[in-house]
Amino acid sequence: MRIVITDIHVRLIGHNLGHIQNILRFLEQNPPADQYLFVFNPEAKKIPSIRSHSPKVTIQFLTEEEFAPYISGMSMPKATRLIWKSIVKYATDFQADKLILMEIDIYQHTIGSAKVPFDISGIMFRPYPRVIAAEGTLKSKIEIGFRKLKKMATAWWMCRNKKLKKVFVLNDKYSLELMNRQLNTNVHTYLPDPVYDYPSKAGMNIREKYKIEAGKKIFLVFGMIDEKKNVVNILKAMRNLSVKEASKTCLMIVGKIHEGYKKDLENTLKEVEISRPELQIAFESRFVDDDEMECFVGQSDVIFLAYINFFSSSGVIGLASRHNKPIIATKYGVVGFQTDEYELGIKVDPHNIEELTDSIQFFVKNEGKYPKKAQEFVLNHSSEKFIKTLLEL
Repeated sequence: MRIVITDIHVRLIGHNLGHIQNILRFLEQNPPADQYLFVFNPEAKKIPSIRSHSPKVTIQFLTEEEFAPYISGMSMPKATRLIWKSIVKYATDFQADKLILMEIDIYQHTIGSAKVPFDISGIMFRPYPRVIAAEGTLKSKIEIGFRKLKKMATAWWMCRNKKLKKVFVLNDKYSLELMNRQLNTNVHTYLPDPVYDYPSKAGMNIREKYKIEAGKKIFLVFGMIDEKKNVVNILKAMRNLSVKEASKTCLMIVGKIHEGYKKDLENTLKEVEISRPELQIAFESRFVDDDEMECFVGQSDVIFLAYINFFSSSGVIGLASRHNKPIIATKYGVVGFQTDEYELGIKVDPHNIEELTDSIQFFVKNEGKYPKKAQEFVLNHSSEKFIKTLLEL
């Protein structure tokens, strides 16, 4: 069989790179009978790990011209239709039997009417059933209602294509069962979001590096620091700690700060530094490599996943579980469900400052209660299970 795997979001930031690195490594360590062609965005060419020594693997990068529609500012449906044409050309020239889209969401408009000689499958990162009006206002509920109807219609349109064989949904049996029922199909299927195991950076000690005293609890916010990560509300919640509690607490913020979020974050930081100077705040505002990421997660005490308007699976929950670290998670979506299912920590309304404060206080005062089933989570979400399910090996 000849299989094309494509991802146009392979960058140094985000989960996409981790998935691709591990698939390429797996195919090198487990020589396949099938032939594989990987098609990536031009930026991926600069990443040293996007290479393969397997004779069964070929890697192709879209040209700058082929990728230009995606960064031109045109509408997403129009841009992805043009990108789709390039992907189909590479797949057709390769005489592919199957195309695997590492992010199928953006191609739904196109797949519905696509006429191709190969089967299609892909990963859906943002299934519509989990989307809710987190703020609870009537306006928000109406807006979310229309948004869900639109997403449902788009998913139905995609599913009408007989060449679509599987739509993999990460960590969310509820959503895939509901979508199969509502859309009168059976293409949606379960895919475990993998927990990857990277080596830690030798000699890196974050308490020494940031001068954090041994008695302080380190609360970590990790990844691209934008509105979703909810750092402004977390800081406001920490401002409500008592002098004694704040003196035992360090908020560690690790990741590149999104330009549109900088002003709000800087203003809140100034307020907190004035009103609660006992609180230690440590920053690492840049992209960190995998080995550094392991140190930050492994050496912190509590991991924040109290995300705003985020309802899908998160790779950070797997990292926290592998290091047996408790989490403070949003009560909504897949992250909230898994926090309950595996008893990984405390769930909060991410907009509710009081709930955030209570959760922080709990972990400042308590130790060892969470997580309860972290290693069970890790076993159920191995990299091998993810790859074998996706590639149908």
